[in-house]
Amino acid sequence: MDTTRGSLLVRIRNRDDRTAWRDFDAIYRPILMRYALARGVDEATAEDVVQHCMTAVHRHVDGFDYDPARGRFKSWLRTIVNNRVRSLVRKHVERRLESGALGEPVHGDDSPDEAFERIWLQEHLRFCLEQLPASLDSTTVTAYHRYVIREEPVDVICADLGIKRSQLYKIKWQITARIRKRLQLLLDDTA
Repeated sequence: MDTTRGSLLVRIRNRDDRTAWRDFDAIYRPILMRYALARGVDEATAEDVVQHCMTAVHRHVDGFDYDPARGRFKSWLRTIVNNRVRSLVRKHVERRLESGALGEPVHGDDSPDEAFERIWLQEHLRFCLEQLPASLDSTTVTAYHRYVIREEPVDVICADLGIKRSQLYKIKWQITARIRKRLQLLLDDTA
């Protein structure tokens, strides 16, 4: 399966290409959802943000010509999601001020750009991990996911899964080597 971002974006121009749209949704919906939630909106508002962004992609994909020199898809998507979150947060704050309620939505320690970058990488890693062959045992996949994607402490993972630290590090190295090519295609910095 060819999952380079450029080719995936070209493939979704065909609205009947269900595989392309499924892959696109599997990669980008979690990014958008996690980012909106990280910006402090509630789950229903985050769903609205995701739907707005996915609709924007669907609406504009026909005119999309993959040209790395003109800009990156990631930057365009980040702009759309940032603008939508800001708009909804501003409306929320205005309603709270009008009602006399005080306070702001809670934001994480990351700046919006840092949060987007972190989530972007994590979700692309998650997608690549899901694409690994079924030949890996579930403990190996679980260990990698918890260590690399969820960033859980090594000692907790090892205790829960009954593996040694050295095994966990070896798992990380082996799986990372297996997904490196696919991840490089998805995260091509020029896309």
